[in-house]
Amino acid sequence: MLNSKKIYLPLILITIVAAGTSGFMIIEGWSFLDSLYMTIITLTTIGYSEVHTISENGQIFNIFLIIIGVGTATFSFSTIVTEIASIDFEK
Repeated sequence: MLNSKKIYLPLILITIVAAGTSGFMIIEGWSFLDSLYMTIITLTTIGYSEVHTISENGQIFNIFLIIIGVGTATFSFSTIVTEIASIDFEK
């Protein structure tokens, strides 16, 4: 059974994705899709190059997004996988 802390993790992750997307849209003036794409490749540590040339302010923002987001995303994904793996299918 999920406890309340585990329920909040996906909500926190969604908030980080929304903040990252909004940040790139505001700081860099990128489209929604470019900003979302940049946020997702940053949080998943895929490491593709930037969608567009990124300003110094965008670099600083991205550093904070990495620090806050990557750990949260990793922990969220591992929590979800753990919950799925612990389901008793024999009931």
